[in-house]
Amino acid sequence: MKKKILSVYQQLVLPDWSVPLILLGVSFVTFGLLTPNLGFYMDDWPYIHYAYTRGIESLKDMLFYDSRPFAGWLYILAFRLLGFKPLAWHISTLILRWIATLGLWLSFRVLWKDQKELALYTALLFSVYPYFLMQPLAVGSTHHWVGFSFYAFSLWAMLLSQSKKKWYVPLLLCSLLLEGIHLFTAEYFSGLELLRPFILWILLSRQEENILRRLVRVFLQWLPYLLILIAYAYWRAFIFQGPPNGDRNPPVLLYQFIAEPLQAAFQLLIISLKDSTIILFNSWYQTLEPNLFSLSSFFARLVLIVLFLSFFSLVFLLNKLGKEKRIEEKEAEQKKWRKEAILLGIVALFSGTLPIWTIGKNIAMHKNQMAATRFGIPSMFGAALLLVILLDYFITDRQRMKVAISLVVTLAIGLHLNNAHSYEYSWEKQVNLYQQLVQRIPDMEPNTALVSAGEVLFYMGDYPTSYALNSIYTSSATETPYWFFALYSNFPGQFDDFFAGMPLQKQHLLSEFSGRSEDILFISYEPERGQCLWVLRPEDANLRLISQVERQASLNSAIDRIQIAGENLRVLPPEIFGEDIPENWCSFYQRADLARQRENWIEVTRLWEDALDKDKRPENGFEYIPFIEGYAYQEKWQDVKKLTRQAKKVSQGMEPTLCSTLSRLEERTLTSPLREEIVLDLTEYLDCER
Repeated sequence: MKKKILSVYQQLVLPDWSVPLILLGVSFVTFGLLTPNLGFYMDDWPYIHYAYTRGIESLKDMLFYDSRPFAGWLYILAFRLLGFKPLAWHISTLILRWIATLGLWLSFRVLWKDQKELALYTALLFSVYPYFLMQPLAVGSTHHWVGFSFYAFSLWAMLLSQSKKKWYVPLLLCSLLLEGIHLFTAEYFSGLELLRPFILWILLSRQEENILRRLVRVFLQWLPYLLILIAYAYWRAFIFQGPPNGDRNPPVLLYQFIAEPLQAAFQLLIISLKDSTIILFNSWYQTLEPNLFSLSSFFARLVLIVLFLSFFSLVFLLNKLGKEKRIEEKEAEQKKWRKEAILLGIVALFSGTLPIWTIGKNIAMHKNQMAATRFGIPSMFGAALLLVILLDYFITDRQRMKVAISLVVTLAIGLHLNNAHSYEYSWEKQVNLYQQLVQRIPDMEPNTALVSAGEVLFYMGDYPTSYALNSIYTSSATETPYWFFALYSNFPGQFDDFFAGMPLQKQHLLSEFSGRSEDILFISYEPERGQCLWVLRPEDANLRLISQVERQASLNSAIDRIQIAGENLRVLPPEIFGEDIPENWCSFYQRADLARQRENWIEVTRLWEDALDKDKRPENGFEYIPFIEGYAYQEKWQDVKKLTRQAKKVSQGMEPTLCSTLSRLEERTLTSPLREEIVLDLTEYLDCER
């Protein structure tokens, strides 16, 4: 029986049509396992906000303002098909990335028919290349992968047109159409158009030995593509004028070459070497970080199991696909392929980032290295090709090569899984914040800013958080009544002006906010420290659990801008967030804090007792304050004493806040012997100044 099984195993050969399925499987393991738990981040939110509040058709105006006037069709179609559910968008971008990978693999198969294994290895490495770590930005990265897919299949059609002469005209037209679509939809891949003449040179070298005639033929074959590229470049540089002050990404490098060609050429050389090194080498260092192999959590152990299974599955599949054996007759052909592949790899690596250099930016000096990774997407397949060449040169044994490729791909899978896990937590933190916000703040006065000391959400930022807030709190098709500011990043060196009162102005895309720094709601949100969302008040200016800057900023917190007249709580848009808000301690706290503002003390104490019945308790002493006040206003002073002592025990440094709370209660509640006794006892316990 064992011999029969072994015989079947040895005879098993996977057909070529299984390669797309293998690429899809690798893509799913890398990017699909955590998709049910991912959401929207950073540049996703402008698209979500405009489509949700102003209508899907408004994306045309938004993208025109964003200097992509012809990308509207893509996002309008995508929102009509996918709606606003995060899962649909994440599945879509996974499939789009796989399609781009498939297009490159098909192109390599036509270009190098006798190098099936190496074409597959390049496609595998490209599919998981560990440089671009913003795949979870499902909406914002859609145009990247659509653009790359159009480019890859345009290359494939161009290559097929050279070998299938009967279909030359239809394939040429198809290739040109796809080129035009990708250029005018996503400008990121315009630099890769410079790869075409080199590909044509390699193809025609097999037909034409005379170099001069080959040059002429290459130029004539490339000319239709070149004309479209020139038309696009001319339109972008000299015709397109985006609102309000023209194209926000003008071709600075082009102007520099016209004015100072030598200096511009030298600067371009230095920048290109730095950026290409980052893409080619630096990204792989991250796959070997010790933290990625930690066993400290269930998720880390699960990732190691996935990597173990992925590695051995890849080794098995590659062994069953790759039946080619290196023989002496193929050595010359192998060397020729290596030269051709090095040429294309280097050109793709350098030309891929040309669009970002053209507008005077670069990856190495970008202030946000995470955001800068999107500029390296076009160069990733050149980097993947060069890495395969490097491995092929040093590893001559085919079996060891399969193991090496499987190992490299597995390392990249591990990095992407851990990266997606951090995005997963970011979405959980976002949703938790929004759920608490709508319970604490049913509505706000227009022109209100939410302010915190620093960024409260990672993988977000001030304007994405602002778009999320406006998606939740307004249905206005024209106004932007709310904005989020982080003190440290938005007002460095302006704290005194901010605290004294200053205008708050913000403009982003089609949105414009206007408010004042004395009309803010100041928040603190650090769930990592066991706290709920805190909407601070001027009375909290002596809270020692927050920084001096936060204490001072809380004096500007105008909680009367929270509209409390209506009894109905606001709900999150179900199309985006679903319908459930979990009942946890923070949900009790937010409702109680709102009831405190409404001076509904019966509701405050009812919520405390409901929370205790459901075994929900605060992890921070500050969150006892609404309930201490609730019991005090109902003259239940024994409960006040109990909760005050608990608050002090739960969090160190609560004494000043508890003392000021007792002082206020002493001024505002009815006098009684029990009150005087307990207030005196607590005053001595807390060592309050009298």
